[in-house]
Amino acid sequence: MLKRSYYGLLATITLSSFGDAFGLLAMEWLVYELTASKLAMGALALCYGIPELVFRLIGSPLSDRLHRGRFMAGLAAVRLFALLLPLGLGLAGQLQLWQLFLAAVLSGACSALFMPTAMAVVPGVAQERKLVRAFAVIDGCRNAAALLGPSLAGAATAAAGALPTLGINAICYMMAIGFLLCLPAMQKPNTITDKSFSLRSYIKDIGEGFTFYLRFPAMLSIMGMVAVSNMSSIAISTMMVPFVREVLHRDAATLGTLSTASAIGTLAGLTIISWMGDVQKRRTVMLGSLAAIGLFHVLLGLFPTYPSALVLLFATGVAIPFFGSLSSSLHGTLVPRQLQGRVNSIRFLIGGGLQPIGALAGAAIAEHYGLPFLFIAFGLLPLVCATLAIWLPSLKKLDGDLTNLRIVTDNKVHITRS
Repeated sequence: MLKRSYYGLLATITLSSFGDAFGLLAMEWLVYELTASKLAMGALALCYGIPELVFRLIGSPLSDRLHRGRFMAGLAAVRLFALLLPLGLGLAGQLQLWQLFLAAVLSGACSALFMPTAMAVVPGVAQERKLVRAFAVIDGCRNAAALLGPSLAGAATAAAGALPTLGINAICYMMAIGFLLCLPAMQKPNTITDKSFSLRSYIKDIGEGFTFYLRFPAMLSIMGMVAVSNMSSIAISTMMVPFVREVLHRDAATLGTLSTASAIGTLAGLTIISWMGDVQKRRTVMLGSLAAIGLFHVLLGLFPTYPSALVLLFATGVAIPFFGSLSSSLHGTLVPRQLQGRVNSIRFLIGGGLQPIGALAGAAIAEHYGLPFLFIAFGLLPLVCATLAIWLPSLKKLDGDLTNLRIVTDNKVHITRS
């Protein structure tokens, strides 16, 4: 039963990730075709990012209170509707910019809770000693989907336009909903099942997600670095369409190829981290990964050519999993089972908290100073952040055996709840 649930979850995440690769490229391409504005590209990212942040905060207890499979299916259904809105109006020749922004708002709100809920399920359907590998396989399948998705989406957009590409995303979500409705092991946690709803208890549940980080400074520091890295990445990724069209002077197929190069690199990195298993020198590996991501973005700004972009985006992809998979495994190991949903929601909230700023600032900087300057400026942020984090003594606790840390965390949660 557990294996069936894990592989069903794996299929769901893979399908949604594959579809999102098509949907993201299609929506960005449609916005740029309608406006040819970098600020409009930043506004699209804001329309996605701000609802995502809000719902990660106010909705964080829901994945611990509801049947997780049906909850994720409901979220996927709303995202499906969000895609069908611009798709239907576009096919009717009535597509307008605000419709794409509305679709981004709905998608962002649902995405806020979809992945935290999925991550909360993993520790319950995978063996504890294999958590690093379980998260790495999930990340690998997500990136395998991202490997095929962008290149196929770019080719489809170049051949048939952005609307059919958006339709493929909708089909993927229909299939994902079917998988989610067939996952019996994704139930409400027993610790929440008997709790009656009240505003006071709901607010308390939200607070418990934050409490974990307040009592665990090392993990709060990790999430702070994730926030800086994600802010940098969103500023750069939001400008990839203008980068391809204005700097490289190429088409949608090239955009897909660059995304595929990044995904191939990520798969390579995931293969390495999965083979390595439970890394003991977590601090060194994670900070090295963060610094490398920043360095490669700086080099992309210094050498903005198609061959260098292929190599540097591949290298960035290789570096990403060493931070991401270790962060996921730390959360899976240290967060008590009954708090997984709330803490993962707050985790994604903190990690994505600066993304709207990155999207808006990135668009403004690119508009006034050019895309190469943007890549250099935002590439320096994670590089400097990783260098400064070397001096944080709390991060040393994340190296070696985590048994004592897990016991301390469980005891604190037990004391708080009793």
